[in-house]
Amino acid sequence: MSNQVCSISSGKSVRYAADLMNELGIGSLVVVDEGEVIGIITSKDIRSAHPNRIVADAMTPDPIAVSKSEFIGNALHTMEQHKVERLIVKEGNKVEGLITRETLKSTIGNYIDPLTNLYRSKYIEYIHEYLVGQGIPFYLLFIDLNDFGTVNKKYGHATGDDLLIHFSGLLKEVAEDQDYVCRYGGDEFVIITQRSHQEIQGMIERLSAPKTFHSFTISAAVGVIYGYDGSGQPYSYRDCISTASLNSTETKRNRLPSAQ
Repeated sequence: MSNQVCSISSGKSVRYAADLMNELGIGSLVVVDEGEVIGIITSKDIRSAHPNRIVADAMTPDPIAVSKSEFIGNALHTMEQHKVERLIVKEGNKVEGLITRETLKSTIGNYIDPLTNLYRSKYIEYIHEYLVGQGIPFYLLFIDLNDFGTVNKKYGHATGDDLLIHFSGLLKEVAEDQDYVCRYGGDEFVIITQRSHQEIQGMIERLSAPKTFHSFTISAAVGVIYGYDGSGQPYSYRDCISTASLNSTETKRNRLPSAQ
């Protein structure tokens, strides 16, 4: 976020606001009257208003704010939900900064796997830490394609990449808004979901079912762990991954070969 937060009162002219933005080299001002944030005015607002009007006429009132500790994915969702380009970032009642949609997308983009367009493992670790910090219940699913090595050897790595892209499409279909899907590495994927145990059973069945791709059939082994132990203490990200991947391996041992 930008820590440079400049304010203006609602009674100032739009022309004054434009000059102030130009002078400071910024694209927005927080509108504050009597110590209270009442709006935000952006360069876009200024372009669509007569310079002799006052800021109160051109600003967006009641600006949307998020806390400084808000998860960046939620912040972007809030922006899209309210169709705004900027959010005020607060710590309690204190304005700490502004964050733009462009900045959020750029930040999240650094955590996107270029082959599958899924999140990278570092992002899913960040999600784990956020949910644990907020005390939010979740399950972690570790998904490992069966016989992927055979696919690469028999059909080539290009076909293997096509399969990863195809399976990523299925993961996106299965996922809902509050599910986070990442390519953990190679042919391994992770989903963190806040859905109930009953709800994720259908997800597991769908992901585990054999799938026909080109001339062969392949399946996936899914291991699951709940994010907290019996006393409510959270498992570390490392422990979640370790246990869920072991569960996936156990599932893999109990299946029949499929990449034929």
